[in-house]
Amino acid sequence: MKNYQDLVYRILNEGERKTDRTGVGTIGVFGGRIEFDVRYRFPLVTMKETRWKVAFLEMLWFLRGERNTKFLHDHDCKLWDAWADEYGRVGRIYGYQWRNWDGEQIDQIKQLIVGIIQNPHGRRHIVSAWNVADVPYMSLPPCHWAFQCYVSTDGHLDMQVNQRSWDVALGAPFNIAQYALLLHLLARATGLTPRKLAFSYGDAHIYTNHIDAMRQVVELGPQWGDSAQLVIKTDNTDIDGYCIDDFEITGYSPRPFVKLEVAV
Repeated sequence: MKNYQDLVYRILNEGERKTDRTGVGTIGVFGGRIEFDVRYRFPLVTMKETRWKVAFLEMLWFLRGERNTKFLHDHDCKLWDAWADEYGRVGRIYGYQWRNWDGEQIDQIKQLIVGIIQNPHGRRHIVSAWNVADVPYMSLPPCHWAFQCYVSTDGHLDMQVNQRSWDVALGAPFNIAQYALLLHLLARATGLTPRKLAFSYGDAHIYTNHIDAMRQVVELGPQWGDSAQLVIKTDNTDIDGYCIDDFEITGYSPRPFVKLEVAV
């Protein structure tokens, strides 16, 4: 995970201080790309523990097209509570746009799978969550606002995620884990082999109340010798047919978990 470590170093050493929507403030940089090869290791950050089950739950929630936190609460997950109203409603966020773009008219995930199977070398394998008309109806506009898939001539599936705003201390490890999972699930649905996962980011930042903790994390560096692998314990290939108990991570030996406060 040296590429993640390098991004943290870059922000800590070159980051520009800014005020932000939350009132906490950030230091950040603009523009870049990091890439992981999932054939050799599942890309879980080792500089500090990533709670991968929570990250996976959020991705399954997105894939359900949900606009309410009930599914998360049923799994004792309060990840989105800070942005939900008293009834658990979060508006037309990520999953709703993926599965119900234009008011339940367009299922982008199903279209993506069909497109990859029928026209693997097409350049339109894109899913977007940035629906300009619906942004006012989102409790939080999408930070990872679109992703694109690419099929190689030898049967590999790659993915690039576009990130307009990246909380590198808290959000990035989650996003890396959950999109790596999505890459595997899409590969299973299309009969391909998952290969490379990349993130193209705009504003990558660390909140000012996370700076000291991240300096300590980066000084310790990654946990070497880690060999994290994703195990999918079902023969299912239907993108909608998974539950959290279908997944297991083996060989993951990170440094200890670091508790960081979420900026809302």
